[in-house]
Amino acid sequence: MFLVAAITSLLFVRFSLYLSGYPQFGGGGLHIAHMLYGGLFMAAAIVLVVSFMGRRIMRLSALLGGVGFGIFIDELGKFITRDNNYFFRPTVGIIYAIFISMYLLFNFLSRTTKLSNQEYQLNALSQFEEAVHQDLDPHERRQIKLLLSKADQSNIITQELQILLTRIDTVPTPVPHKLRKFLAFLDHHYQKFWHKRNSSQFVAAVFVIQAGLFLLLVLGSIYNNVDSVQQLLRGHNTYGQVLLIGQLTSSLVAAIFAVMGAVALRTSRVEAFELFRRATLVNVFLTEFFIFSRIQFGAFSGFILNIVLLAALRYAIYQDTHHRVVRAKTTS
Repeated sequence: MFLVAAITSLLFVRFSLYLSGYPQFGGGGLHIAHMLYGGLFMAAAIVLVVSFMGRRIMRLSALLGGVGFGIFIDELGKFITRDNNYFFRPTVGIIYAIFISMYLLFNFLSRTTKLSNQEYQLNALSQFEEAVHQDLDPHERRQIKLLLSKADQSNIITQELQILLTRIDTVPTPVPHKLRKFLAFLDHHYQKFWHKRNSSQFVAAVFVIQAGLFLLLVLGSIYNNVDSVQQLLRGHNTYGQVLLIGQLTSSLVAAIFAVMGAVALRTSRVEAFELFRRATLVNVFLTEFFIFSRIQFGAFSGFILNIVLLAALRYAIYQDTHHRVVRAKTTS
């Protein structure tokens, strides 16, 4: 929620300033930078999280903090250049690298490794908030039960929390909403798709063609921006040309993974999807960094495409892994 709010607010600010002709707020020799508004939002998030308790407050704080951070980091170019250049070309690439680093950090912090006894107890205890609001559904109850089952069973706190959980009534699970119906629709058509002829060849072609297009675009850009092959080989390159070389290298790596995935699709869909996922991750973490650094927000459409592909691959890997587990249980 923090990252989505930060990226959304940054794009909104850039788009709004572009439409309004980059106005300056203030008068009489004053200029109120919009990073100050970002600081205000982040301060509000801190005040909320240290003054109130509960998951709802944490969500609101994440939202406000993300909005504030996006507005704040948008003015990065002004503070890394001597002439306070808001339009400093590498700024967007640096901002992209910051967001990617934060994404990796958040994934590391929320890793699914084994927790300590106290951490399992505290996580379970925080889930009891729904019971206080008389809004504990069966799914949330199972989550608490799972957390407590991993804690020290001889500990008195674990035992008392388990007893308390058995005495709390749950509310009915909410009626499936439009999103769940949509997911059920996707599940049905996903299985239907793989029963068609040439479905594997179609998926392989999509990823190989996508990797090939990326390579062709890079090679075309190099052809238009590099004066001679000798200049390229001697290393006398401009900033933009160095970015093109980095983009070419990462695109080649992604293409190799895509071709390996196309070959693996003949024997194992899960293995193939994992290779396609690696190709897409290389594009997201490396190729897009070079593109954003080179053409700034012109790279946004390609970034969205890679995110959609990544979400589709994650869904496909989950579906195939889930059905493999179901088939194994049925067989046993």
